[in-house]
Amino acid sequence: MSDDVSRELDQLLRDREKYENWLSRLESERSKATAEAYSRVHGDYQQRLDEVVAKLQAHSEAVQDRLHELEQKVVDLEGERALRAEKLDEARLRRSVGELRDDNEWADLEKRLASSVQKADQELTRARTEIDRLRDVVAQVRPAPAAPRPTPPREAAPTPPPRPAPPPQPEPEAEGGFLSLEELVLEDKDVVIEEPAPLAAEPVAPPPSEPAFPEPLAAEPGVGDELAFLESLSLGGSEEGNSFSFLEQHGSGTPQTIICPHCSAANDPAEWYCTECGEELPAE
Repeated sequence: MSDDVSRELDQLLRDREKYENWLSRLESERSKATAEAYSRVHGDYQQRLDEVVAKLQAHSEAVQDRLHELEQKVVDLEGERALRAEKLDEARLRRSVGELRDDNEWADLEKRLASSVQKADQELTRARTEIDRLRDVVAQVRPAPAAPRPTPPREAAPTPPPRPAPPPQPEPEAEGGFLSLEELVLEDKDVVIEEPAPLAAEPVAPPPSEPAFPEPLAAEPGVGDELAFLESLSLGGSEEGNSFSFLEQHGSGTPQTIICPHCSAANDPAEWYCTECGEELPAE
């Protein structure tokens, strides 16, 4: 950045500060003037301030470049100042050892080295001061960030219609439970078991050599015991005997059996064929 630009920036900064002060003092004197006068003066000062700010912003890029240059110059000056200070320390060490005995020569050398270090310090001070000033200028002339565009409100999603409630499910009918033993017994007592009517069968002619009703032959082993057991059940009169009522003749208390004409075995009246030999039994 040239010296002309630097001088122009300084003048612009002074003008900006002046206009800002005028606007501040004008606000405090507002009650002493008419609204029209205040409006005209305020508009004039504000216009001048806006022009100065616009010029400062036009030089913002040049100010940034000058700031980077000064920051690099400070780094270099710090290195140069360290070298000069080291030379001064070395000369003082040689003087203390006795190498530099001439007082006039030593005084001249020390003056030159110390002045070199002092000049480096002065240049560092000026550079750092200018850096601070330029940083302030950059902060002042930086264009104001554009205001963010307002985000349009998002449309709320339409609320879906409520789902219809499902129809009530019919309650399942209770399954019938199992009957207890007592209930089964009571049902058996209520139901009247009818004796099945014997089917009509063709009469079987007896053999000519045998009578129509032959005498029963001697029962095979075990048949008599079975008959006795059946008679005890039908004649005992107990409740258990009632379950064998189908063995009794209608109106009679004696069990009815059918004797097989072929083998003389006793058969249940409901049987059609002999349980021993398989011959067809005569109808009652």
